[in-house]
Amino acid sequence: MKTAVKVYLVDDHAVVREGYKHLLEKANIKVIAEASTGEEAYKNYDGIKPDIVIMDLSMPGMGGIETIKKLLAKDKHAKILAFSMHDEVVYCTRVMQAGASGYVTKSSAPDVLVEAVFAIAANKKYISHDLAHTIATQHLKPDTALDSLTPREFEVFRLLAKGLSLEDVANILNLHYKTVTNHQTHLLQKLHVENRSQLVLAAIKLNILES
Repeated sequence: MKTAVKVYLVDDHAVVREGYKHLLEKANIKVIAEASTGEEAYKNYDGIKPDIVIMDLSMPGMGGIETIKKLLAKDKHAKILAFSMHDEVVYCTRVMQAGASGYVTKSSAPDVLVEAVFAIAANKKYISHDLAHTIATQHLKPDTALDSLTPREFEVFRLLAKGLSLEDVANILNLHYKTVTNHQTHLLQKLHVENRSQLVLAAIKLNILES
């Protein structure tokens, strides 16, 4: 039998991890370790040495995009597959710009995740078919406003745009309240808007939120 692909599964929901672990191991993809946060994934990476990291994006604390960048700074050969509930092209674009090897939406058929793992193990890039088609038809160019945001600012932007309070965002991301207010100030400046209402409109325009 062909040697199993070794995977590090990072998702903050234990039930979700268990379900995908079962799916992957049926396809000769071995989940050799799991983590529930970006911090945990980063801290334990060196001792695990996976072939591929499967990374959720929306986790408390250090977000998925920031974790991807830190892992690649630690190991430039790391292969990371983002596996996310977000099916907006902007998330895929940012993840791939951060250096990930692939992006699959959680709404994809189960065999798409398996296909992505094997493709990335073979040193290929992989984007789930629905997003790949959208990207191809839109001929998207990176948005300079979004490009100027750090991974943390992007996470704060996404949560603020959903209507969460500064205190809620601080709690979700495990940040100090003052840090979040500073991020909000930077967001207003970088996105050339004046207040929270305009921030939400910018999020809709940039496909961070649906109108």
